[in-house]
This record gives sequence, structure tokens and C-alpha cells, in this order.
Amino acid sequence: MSNKTKLGVWSVAFVWFTTHFGGGFASGRQLVDFYVQYGWYSLFTPILSAAIIALVLYCSWTFAVKHEVYDYRSWSAGYYRPLKGLEPLFSLAIEIMYLIILVMATGVAFSTGGTLLTQLVPSLKEHYSLCTVVLALFIFALTIWGAETVRKAATVMAILIIAGMFTVYISNLVTNFPRLIEVLKVAPSSNGGFWPALWQSVKYAGLQCSLVGAYTAVADALHTQADVKKATLIGFIVNAGMLVLAATGVLAHYPLTGDLLGTVEAPTIMRLPTPITYITQHGGGGNIGVALVSMIILLAVISTGVGLIYGGARRVSTWWMKQTGATSSHRTDIISSAVYVTISWSVASFGLIPLIAQGYTWVGILSTPLVVVPILLMGAYYAFGGAKPPIAAAPGD
Repeated sequence: MSNKTKLGVWSVAFVWFTTHFGGGFASGRQLVDFYVQYGWYSLFTPILSAAIIALVLYCSWTFAVKHEVYDYRSWSAGYYRPLKGLEPLFSLAIEIMYLIILVMATGVAFSTGGTLLTQLVPSLKEHYSLCTVVLALFIFALTIWGAETVRKAATVMAILIIAGMFTVYISNLVTNFPRLIEVLKVAPSSNGGFWPALWQSVKYAGLQCSLVGAYTAVADALHTQADVKKATLIGFIVNAGMLVLAATGVLAHYPLTGDLLGTVEAPTIMRLPTPITYITQHGGGGNIGVALVSMIILLAVISTGVGLIYGGARRVSTWWMKQTGATSSHRTDIISSAVYVTISWSVASFGLIPLIAQGYTWVGILSTPLVVVPILLMGAYYAFGGAKPPIAAAPGD
């Protein structure tokens, strides 16, 4: 394997991580909502989530590389074609869910990132709107130069995020290790026990799998089945490892009743909008740690926005090339990226995020039956000798 191929494999895995690692993950809020609120089950349920995502991406990347289809509309049209009458349903489900997540997650990126910039740079305190515009332009600039630029940006941001997360959570675990041991001895669980915890981990995987369009859009760096396997394995290790590390760090502050851990108020970390700030303040990080956390969250929201915007832009560009017979899509990339960025920025600027959030919640619920299960079933169908249909434009594409 050449060095370029190795870098391509790693960069695809890092796109998975950076697209997955958004503001909700970085802030710790998603960790509480999907894992830690159920207690000690959060030690292993993140691994289940990562394993489901890995299986879905393995199936998706395998088909994309074999048939050289990297925009999610062409990919879904070919992937589901053996289902005949059901193909439009599953393709439409991916389309709708992807667009909802794109607008919501990128809108949150502008909102969260703009707020963080005003906090990090005192001179920008009264210029929130300007900060969101700067972020919009930065994300736009990273999405108009193709998959290679997206992968390179993802690799750099992933390395910085992982280094920052390790610093925050390892120092937290070292400082609070005795407390973690006490929590593990008690093995607390809540909110219904194992089955609700299991369902939340599946729902989290479904939510992430609805972003399959962002992941297939950069899969052209993979050339063989061996490349797909390596990218999937690396991505699983990175994503599962960071999920478990972060969930364990939050679990160390899990509230227990009685005098065992009576020095910590029960509702504190479970109700905070950014639990990672609390963890940093109680993990020896001080002001430097808080600043580091702010930078991690900023990188997280930018990286997610880049991955999602590019996935949407590639879908539009491929459609346009099919319609016009054009051999280059750069101008279409610029226009479609600009449209997506503008829509997402408007959502953040005009207070529409709470409305879109309802759709975001339903995506997590519906994506398991409409995205995860069909992809895995079709993956098994192809793996065990199912027909390999030729890839052609779907009607109306």
C-alpha cells in the first residue's frame, strides 16, 4: 500500500470521526442524553453504537467503491435497486433525513461557534452576527475544493480534537479516579435500566447513520475492499475509543444518593448544557482547560458543518452533471455549497433551530428502520451472492 493510499484510508476514517464529533458530542450533552444518564451501562453502550455505525459504513463504502458512486442519491438509487418498488422510499428517507441533519447541525455549528468566538475574543463580544458570518465563510471555503480538501481538513481537525479530548478527559480521570472507582462499585443505573439504555445506543447509531451521504462523498480515496476494511476498522477504533473515554469521564461525576459522594450535588452535571465545562473545572484544568474545551467545541462544530455541506453539495453537483453532460462540477460545487451554507446560517440567525430540532429528534427514531436496517440487510444480500445491478441514473435524476 502506497503512502498516498494509506493517507487516504486514514483521512476517510477521520472524516467519519469529525462529522460524527459535533457540538453535542464535544459539549458532553449527547453523552449524558444517550449514555451516562442510564448509569454504568455507559461503559459499553457507546461501543455498540460505534459497531452499528461501522457495519453500516462498511456496507455503504463497499458498494460505493465497487460501483464508483459517491453522491448519496446515485448511491442509494443503485444500492436499493433490487428492492424495486421500495427503492424510492428508502432513497427518499435518506434524502430527507440528510437534509434535516445538514440544516440543523450546520445551523447549530454557526450558533455555537459564533457564541464561542465572542467568549474567546473579548473584542468580538458585541459582534455575534459577524462571528457567524466568518464561520460560514470558513466552512464554505473548505467545501468548494473537492473531497481531497475535505479529507485533509478533517485529518488536521481530527488530530487536534483527539489530542484535546485526551488532554481533558485523561486529566479528569486521573484527578477523579477514586471517585470513578466508587461509582463503579455502586454500579448505578436509572431511567428504566438496561433496555432503555440499549435503545438509546441504537438510536444514537441511527442518528449518525442518517449522515451516510457525508461519508460516501469522500469514499473515492478508497480503491479496494482492503482499503474499505482498514478505513472501517480505524474509524471504529477512533470513534468507539473516544466515545468510551468521554462517557467514562462523565460517569466519574455521576450523582449518587446517600453520603458516599455527598460532596457533589446530584443534579449538577446531568442538567448542564455543556457538561464538559464542569468536567474540566473539576479535573484540574482550570482556566486553561476551559479555553481548550472551547477550542475543541469550535473545531467540532466546524468539522461537522464541512462534512455535511460537502456531502449535500456533491449530491447536487452529480445531478447537475448528469443533466447537462458537463465534465466539471466546480462551479456547481460553489453554488450548491453557498446555498446550503446560507440556509443553515439563516436557521441559526433567525431562531429557527427549536423548530428544526423536532425533525432532528424524529430522525434519530426513524433512521433505524428506514436507514440502518435496510442498509445492513442489503449489505448481507450482496455479501452472500445477491445480484450486482448496474449503476445508472434513477428516473428523474
